[in-house]
Amino acid sequence: MKRYLLSVLVAVLSLAASAYEVKDGAVVFSSVVEGTGSVEQAHAALESFFALRYNDVNSTLKLNQPDRLLYKGLFVELGRFAMGMWTIDAPYSIEVNIKDGRVRVMVSVSDAVYRSTGSSPVRYSYSVPGSAPITAKCSNPSVSKKDCAAAFVEIERRAEALLADVAAALKSPADEDW
Repeated sequence: MKRYLLSVLVAVLSLAASAYEVKDGAVVFSSVVEGTGSVEQAHAALESFFALRYNDVNSTLKLNQPDRLLYKGLFVELGRFAMGMWTIDAPYSIEVNIKDGRVRVMVSVSDAVYRSTGSSPVRYSYSVPGSAPITAKCSNPSVSKKDCAAAFVEIERRAEALLADVAAALKSPADEDW
């Protein structure tokens, strides 16, 4: 019981400190990075960052305009549940809007997949904004509220780490004269 109460307390405290909003059927984590230089400089830095991060940028890049980028990704194994027999994956999209001197980055997650790790593949999809801890239960009755809440905490942690990595890539000077 103490472990359960402690995990609920940690989840509530992390939600209180989080910076997300539910918009258009997705949970959106966002940040604005100031002092990024011109649109061309920021665009080049972001293309380099995503090429290094995803190794195959052609399969993740969905939109490439001078002032807007859109990438797709997957948060894999957000936790192991039921003695390691189940895990949750969550596809996400990153939208980057670029203006002179600032960049807005938004990470959106709308659905997640609760899947078995055993030899017989079983998958249950559920809506992240319609599940715990945002609502009182998980949107798919086959997935427990506790597992939805734990996966959300990990989604939040990974999204914030991704936003911090993008900000660091935009702030680091290009080292072209090495």
